[in-house]
Amino acid sequence: MKRLSPRLALTATMLLSTQFAQAQTRLHEHSVAATGKTLAMRVCWTCHVVASDQPFAPMLNQPAPSFADIANRSNTSASALRRFLTKTHWDEATIPMSMPGMMLTDDQVGAVSAYILSLRKRP
Repeated sequence: MKRLSPRLALTATMLLSTQFAQAQTRLHEHSVAATGKTLAMRVCWTCHVVASDQPFAPMLNQPAPSFADIANRSNTSASALRRFLTKTHWDEATIPMSMPGMMLTDDQVGAVSAYILSLRKRP
């Protein structure tokens, strides 16, 4: 059996380590997005179409934008979603009323944002 040179072995190890780290990052991002979907299905479905497999239609006569529509807006970014989700939008003087402040934790905001961004159409 032929042995690898130390330099080639080191290069192969670094490449495999990088690929493993990238796979772990993708898995973590998927897990966070899945958590965000679960949370949004519990909290946001009454006004939004959160997912195409959502068991119930939104309760509003004129539903709020779907999460897929929000994801595919040109100005949607993680920071824009974070700002929007942490700001109170409820105004009783405005008809129809806009979105209430959801009082989500930082982790929940991050998870819902990750889920919304996961719905972005890939070019």
